[in-house]
Amino acid sequence: MRAKSGETGRRCIPSLSTRVAGMATLGISTNTRLLGLAIIKQGSLLDYSIHLHKSSWSPSKVTEIITSLEPCVRQYCIKSVVLSIPYAYHQTEAFKHLISCIQTYFEAKQIPVYEVQVEALHSLCPPEQKKTKKALMKSLCDLFPQLSYCYLKEMRNKNKYYIKLFEAVAVASLHEQMN
Repeated sequence: MRAKSGETGRRCIPSLSTRVAGMATLGISTNTRLLGLAIIKQGSLLDYSIHLHKSSWSPSKVTEIITSLEPCVRQYCIKSVVLSIPYAYHQTEAFKHLISCIQTYFEAKQIPVYEVQVEALHSLCPPEQKKTKKALMKSLCDLFPQLSYCYLKEMRNKNKYYIKLFEAVAVASLHEQMN
């Protein structure tokens, strides 16, 4: 594989990704139905997506969600994973099991997993602004203009769909800023 500068590049080996310099942070915000993913490297939003898993809760759904993470790990050299953790009263047993499985998956790949409480995300909002999900999404659009399309779609939606995507971007961005 050739790099743009003409030098020979090398592929990232996921199992070694914690030891290779210049890698990305994967932000994950999930519940048992929606999975928001964001990949940030050196302050730039490289990729983002939202996945809807409609089926009812089952052990196979955990496998389906974990399997959907594999392309991110393969395509981007992930150095760390940051999970958005909701308030305790929003955490069901199924959610706790899913988070545990996600942590186990990344620990097996020797990729460190960090947790960020959802209330910490509002630190990305301007201090004078009321701390709401809408304000968070707007602040993230200011940081990453490519999210504006998702923001506009979310504002038209009756049932909120993209908030998990914005939370994933927020946790990855916060983690990048702290490190």
